[in-house]
Amino acid sequence: MRTLSLVFFLLSLTFCRKETPDFDLKVALPSDSAHLDPLHITDLSGQKLAKFIHQGLWIQNSDGIHSPWIHSFKKIPHPTKNLWWFQLHPFAPPVDDIVFSLSRLIRETYPRKGDYQFLVQVRRISEDQMELEFKQGTLETEWKEKLSLPFASIIGKKEWETETLKSYGKYKLIDWKKNESIDVERQKETDTKFPKKIRFLILPQSSTSLFLYRKGKLDAFKLTDFLLSLPEANSEFTLTKKGRSIQYVAINQNNPCFDKHFRTAVNLSIPRLLIINKLLENHADLSYGPIPIDYIEKISKGKNTKVENYNKELAKKELEQSKCYPNIKLTNLEFRMRGDDENQSKGRAIKQALEEIGLTVILRPMEKAPLYKENGEGKGDLTLLTWYSDFDSVWNFLDPLFHPEKLGNGGNRSFYSNKDVGKILDKPFKNSRDALTVIEKIREDKPWIFLWSIQENYLVSKEFLRYNELADFL
Repeated sequence: MRTLSLVFFLLSLTFCRKETPDFDLKVALPSDSAHLDPLHITDLSGQKLAKFIHQGLWIQNSDGIHSPWIHSFKKIPHPTKNLWWFQLHPFAPPVDDIVFSLSRLIRETYPRKGDYQFLVQVRRISEDQMELEFKQGTLETEWKEKLSLPFASIIGKKEWETETLKSYGKYKLIDWKKNESIDVERQKETDTKFPKKIRFLILPQSSTSLFLYRKGKLDAFKLTDFLLSLPEANSEFTLTKKGRSIQYVAINQNNPCFDKHFRTAVNLSIPRLLIINKLLENHADLSYGPIPIDYIEKISKGKNTKVENYNKELAKKELEQSKCYPNIKLTNLEFRMRGDDENQSKGRAIKQALEEIGLTVILRPMEKAPLYKENGEGKGDLTLLTWYSDFDSVWNFLDPLFHPEKLGNGGNRSFYSNKDVGKILDKPFKNSRDALTVIEKIREDKPWIFLWSIQENYLVSKEFLRYNELADFL
């Protein structure tokens, strides 16, 4: 009898325990963020979280680049140095936290360190003043842009030394359960345009997200291509983001058989419009080489911008001129991609197109971690990948993806090396003409099979739509 009572007691703890704290919204993330340290946020989940919990000295939005924390700033006359003086607002984070955070950009090692080579020194002057030194030739527009990125976000110095995170974004971190959830709470009680508490659920499968959404237990998640025909995915409850990504197939430049004729052949073999129409149901847009078409339209000023051609017969002729022909037709080419249904379906369509010009392609679906790890080690022949931009600039689609010193996991996953491209990417100040030069060199060299810019579609609830500002955070 005593044993039976104990069983009922344990069952009561299981089924009658107190509910978890209420959250205004619950949002799905497809994977757990590897880091909440702004210096190491490189994955898409981390970038989304950074919008909620992190903020830098500068903010970049549709109105341009501005700072809510800086009262005034000016360049200090100096014969040899590029010095700038800053006066902070009284409500800005402590100057020690700002100096600490920006100094990390100089002294620590992290994936985007090459982007912050322009920053030479950070110095505290007083409780509300500081001084920054930039490399000679670094223009104001460039350092403002880079200091507005998640990597340059401000965190609390004392808290960081005790291995906790104090951030200065819209939200502060409450709890982080690895591979389960991340809970955040609004920093300011008066900021009622945003929900007070949000729980981010780590849900790799969109089918799970859909189930919870239909049960009223989830307020936003990213729709895969296969879920776009759902009755719920109508114009009222679907938010669409365009031009923020580029999908491509990295061609391993370490393989001498993949010469320019081979790379031209595989690019000519892809019926992009047909795949976009039939498989992606028109939820993707053609790219201009390595960038979304919107960007080339902005910087080309009306010049003819013809997208990549599809010509199967010409592709066969180019293949015949490649270095390893005809043996390349008998070689099993390993084509890697993420193992989810969406990426595999795209992979099968591309495989079919490549086999129609005589190539032999073996699909290899993989988990995200080993796929990226092995790609960074130079393994695999062809790899289907997607790049999501960190900020609204054409350069975010060119560097680090094609920088000759950022090979593999540094961003350049095709191991493409062009010194002329590297010289332009290293210039302290670059203009639209430089961007066009880089784009055309890349289109000529074809280190990728250029594909398309995928549209991001999010299914949201009525509760989510109550907060208009949140649409920009997805």
